[in-house]
Amino acid sequence: MLLGMGLSLFPWALTLLGLLPLWFFPRQENLYPGVLFLLAALILAATASLYARAPLSSRVRFFWVLGISSVAVQGALLASDELAQLPDGLVVTASVAGLAAPALFLAALFVLLRGEGSGLMSVQGEGVLPQSALQALAPGLEALSRVRPVTLLLLHTHPDQPGAALLGFLRKPDLVFELKPGHFLVVLQGSGPEGAQVVFRRIRQNLAIRAYAVLPLQGALGQALRQLEGELAHYYLTHH
Repeated sequence: MLLGMGLSLFPWALTLLGLLPLWFFPRQENLYPGVLFLLAALILAATASLYARAPLSSRVRFFWVLGISSVAVQGALLASDELAQLPDGLVVTASVAGLAAPALFLAALFVLLRGEGSGLMSVQGEGVLPQSALQALAPGLEALSRVRPVTLLLLHTHPDQPGAALLGFLRKPDLVFELKPGHFLVVLQGSGPEGAQVVFRRIRQNLAIRAYAVLPLQGALGQALRQLEGELAHYYLTHH
């Protein structure tokens, strides 16, 4: 979390660094087009800051944030050059920042495509995870669902049923979250609804399941979880 917060603040720090010459060199009388460069730099910094929280892998976010930040610094330096009387050496720095941006974008694209092609984007977990881990892993699962099928299986068991018993019926990339005693969310990576039914039949043959619901992950994980819980609530109302 601290790393993500630092990454979201990084573009603003670089943009302010590019505007720092305004405090040390004489101002120009004409504000145009310096103000336009300044506005562009601020918009780019805000965009890069939002990308720091995008549902992408950490390395892809890192390169995207640095790439957009490089363009933001270039705009900030150009704004400083138009609004103040800068030495020629500082203006050259803007060109260097502009050259760094496409290289960083290419690096992000390479990491993204390599991850999608080889399955490296699978979200990893160990053992039964607590509900707090679900929120932390949600961006990665949502990003993964855009390139590979991800299916959610919500299970209600006896409150004394240990979640570790479910792990023996799942594959290595699949995840189990304990939402509360007897309530488990199984995340099947790379499996559609048909695969989820096979997994459920295997679990039901060995464990006592009170109720279940299945849903492919498409969009926000929180919304999908609320839909699953609504289906189980409707089941209890109509069968009890």
